[in-house]
Amino acid sequence: MIVEYKLDAGPQGMTIPLWVKDGGYYYDPDNFTMVGWTNDAPREFKVPDTVTVLDKAGLTTRVLNIHGRRAMQKENSDGELVDMTTEEVTAEVSAWFDSWSS
Repeated sequence: MIVEYKLDAGPQGMTIPLWVKDGGYYYDPDNFTMVGWTNDAPREFKVPDTVTVLDKAGLTTRVLNIHGRRAMQKENSDGELVDMTTEEVTAEVSAWFDSWSS
């Protein structure tokens, strides 16, 4: 399942929560959240009840909101960074979600 989470603070500094299997995607610097995935239930570990689970529409809305505040960029054919269009961001998010959901 795709989740929105914050880092945990501990003796080693800021770390990805242990229940996040792969994370650090689509960081929102305004609220310090990011996206990752964890196992669907049933699982042998607890995921906090406060975690936001994102479906494809929710993830797309989240990323487009970030894109509206801080444009996502890509490299053009000249090697320069240019802002991505809303359609490009939507397609990227869709492909990313599908890669974790299949």
